[in-house]
Amino acid sequence: YRCKPKTVTTKVKDASGKEVEEKRLEWEKTPLKMGEVVASGEEMEVELKIKAGNDYEYMVFEDMKPAGCEPVDLKSGARYGDGLCSNMELRDARVAFFVTYLRQGDHALRYRLRAEIPGLFHALPTSGYAMYAPDVRAISDEMRLGIRD
Repeated sequence: YRCKPKTVTTKVKDASGKEVEEKRLEWEKTPLKMGEVVASGEEMEVELKIKAGNDYEYMVFEDMKPAGCEPVDLKSGARYGDGLCSNMELRDARVAFFVTYLRQGDHALRYRLRAEIPGLFHALPTSGYAMYAPDVRAISDEMRLGIRD
């Protein structure tokens, strides 16, 4: 997804219970199509959609970063979202998610990228596999992306 920041004003209660206006930064997300071009410095959200036909344990999902992009997060560590508890590792060429327990059903893993170097790039397919059961494997489609100055 292409992420554009927008400021939203909302009403909240302060410590004394009085209603006050508060400005918050939210992200407007629009899906990126295959081969679409983004501007250098623009942020994107990568969403890995997972459809599990069974319950699985000790799964790894490795998403190859397109050249010209870097993760917004600077540190690896624990993540929680969409009912999944995972550990994310930022590596040179990929972002890896380690999921201890994956329940049957639909799930998503997300992280942010920033476009940095202009050019046309391929994001190679994401691979998923069980660490201790080599027969359990998954692979996604590739994504093509352009970055302009």
